[in-house]
Amino acid sequence: GQSSRAADNALVATSFPESENPLSSSSSLLSLLRVPQQDQGPVFSSPPSDEWDGSVSAVVTGEFTPFQIAVRSGAALAALAYAFVPEAHASLDSGVSMAYDAMMSWGPARAPLFEAEVASFGFFASIAFFSSLHLALGEERTKASRFDGKMPTKPFEWAEPRNWQLWFNPLGSYLGSIWLYHMFLHEKAPPPEFAPSFGVLCGELAFGIWLYDLLFYPIHYAYHNSNFGQMRRMHGYHHRISSHALNSLETVQHSYIDGFLQVFVNIVVQQISPFGGFGHKHFMTRVLHNLLVTYLLSEAHSGYDLPWMSHRILPEFLGGAPRHERHHHDGRVYYHQYFKYLDDFFGSTDEGVAKRMKKSKEVNEQRAKMSKGVEAPAAA
Repeated sequence: GQSSRAADNALVATSFPESENPLSSSSSLLSLLRVPQQDQGPVFSSPPSDEWDGSVSAVVTGEFTPFQIAVRSGAALAALAYAFVPEAHASLDSGVSMAYDAMMSWGPARAPLFEAEVASFGFFASIAFFSSLHLALGEERTKASRFDGKMPTKPFEWAEPRNWQLWFNPLGSYLGSIWLYHMFLHEKAPPPEFAPSFGVLCGELAFGIWLYDLLFYPIHYAYHNSNFGQMRRMHGYHHRISSHALNSLETVQHSYIDGFLQVFVNIVVQQISPFGGFGHKHFMTRVLHNLLVTYLLSEAHSGYDLPWMSHRILPEFLGGAPRHERHHHDGRVYYHQYFKYLDDFFGSTDEGVAKRMKKSKEVNEQRAKMSKGVEAPAAA
């Protein structure tokens, strides 16, 4: 109805000029999420302006800083040493074992909600970190690092007492849902006595991040392309910010069903190990997975492009904050949470959309010419 459409429009009000505002015609949140009115230029093309149109300037050239080289080469050397140097193999396994013993000696680690509490802490720490990052960077470097070229908009909105619901609602619904899950559906098994090997830990961790992104991809795609309007409207609240670059708080701002599906995917992923199948993923890996997932999600919603971020360390594989920022301003592109390969393969990129729109325009023009050619003899 009209009230529903008005509510949709209110969620995505922008600071675009009237001629560029996707809500200035008969469009609504649903059309913004699925087929925006304008043909946007390629991602990584044009820098932000005073009237930011959501384009992202973050050219990834393949040239790395000394820090990025150190991180990339350090990870590769550790993997090679673990595989071919027995002393390094034993040392890394021993370090993991010591860390696991230290964690399990802490009483709360054996509580049923410990993994969920770690995830909650991960979200809080990551959101607080990115919310306060501008204080450490200073105004000049912050503006140079933000996708819209401006200082963050209301970075501590979540910390104001009058906005308690911004953190309490996602926290309460998440912990409450996990408590109900363990109470009625799945009794939590005791943690294993022994630590995983370094190789198993890293393998399970990398596999879990990849699998989470893979399984959530079709759900995220359906949010934006389903013919079921309620599904797109449900996801619309997560896309409420369109006039400025994202803040990390937006990581946890979504409808209950939206959040439930993300948590459900994560629960499934947390049961799967590439080494032992379903139900055999190590407890230590699950804890570290929750910390890494919450950080990467917060980074993707941070609105920043900095040298130490994931898309800068591994640009071959990770789209990171630039692609997800772009997605929040154009729902036709970039459905991955972290990676790039499916978006690139299916053409869910700015370049892919531009090609499809150009082809569609050419087809429509050809049809129009043919239609005119048929009408002319009839008129004669």
